[in-house]
Amino acid sequence: MDQLKSLIEDSGFEGIGEFDPQFLKVKQEVRDMCSVNVCHEYNTSWTCPPALGELDYFQELFGTYTGGYVFQTVAQMEDDFDFEAIQAASELHASRFDELLQKTEGQRDGIYLFTAGRCKLCETCTYPDHPCVHPDKAFPSLEACGLVVAEVCDLAQVPYYHGPHTIAFIGGALWR
Repeated sequence: MDQLKSLIEDSGFEGIGEFDPQFLKVKQEVRDMCSVNVCHEYNTSWTCPPALGELDYFQELFGTYTGGYVFQTVAQMEDDFDFEAIQAASELHASRFDELLQKTEGQRDGIYLFTAGRCKLCETCTYPDHPCVHPDKAFPSLEACGLVVAEVCDLAQVPYYHGPHTIAFIGGALWR
């Protein structure tokens, strides 16, 4: 999957690391954090719980993949409350992810992608009344699938924390 790694790098992501998906462990406590609904997306989107499916499904799914990459967009902030820098980094990560989607279009058989945060493709999600409008572009986050992002970064030997006044948006890819 060197070609996939090259496409990730060419999309501008930094902090790219490889890991074995057999070591991924979904955790109920991550899903429990979703249900507290801090982000206000729980039960409102096809890419968030509970629409996404049960954790057992993901644990089984991850076991069918042979390799994975984690990739990041890392940005500096003036202080921990630099919301402009956080928003800019979020938008940059989304732009890079869109570029990755364009570069992998038609080549994603056997590849499972994760983005950072909630899906932002539509102003209002069609969930639960109608099917997703963009099923080929809407991907869940690592957390939505029950994964602790810091643990996935550890598996990939990529830092989760980049020091004071930094923010990192993290995505991933699995392949068969």
